[in-house]
Amino acid sequence: MEGGECYNSATCDTTGLTLPVATYDHSQGCSVTGGMVYRGSEFPGLQGIYFYGDYCSGRIWGLRKNGAGWETAVLREPVNPPMNITTFGEDEAGNVYVVDYANGDLLKILSP
Repeated sequence: MEGGECYNSATCDTTGLTLPVATYDHSQGCSVTGGMVYRGSEFPGLQGIYFYGDYCSGRIWGLRKNGAGWETAVLREPVNPPMNITTFGEDEAGNVYVVDYANGDLLKILSP
């Protein structure tokens, strides 16, 4: 699978698979980097948001449960040159960080 789509297959059997709750197409990036859920207390508005990004574009999205469904939003648009997001992490206080491979930065995610 690539997101919710079968990849390089003449048939598509999704039996037994749990498909993603959010996807994006290649017009928005090339490689999703899974992230972390914000569990800190410094920014209460970020509570429960799952942050994830794209390696090529540097976009960062936020995903949050909304009733029975999910809502996603772009939280950081690409800049020039884009960040190459390789990983997310969290500290003991529940703050979320993102790593930019392009220049080795470790950046703390702050409330908008």
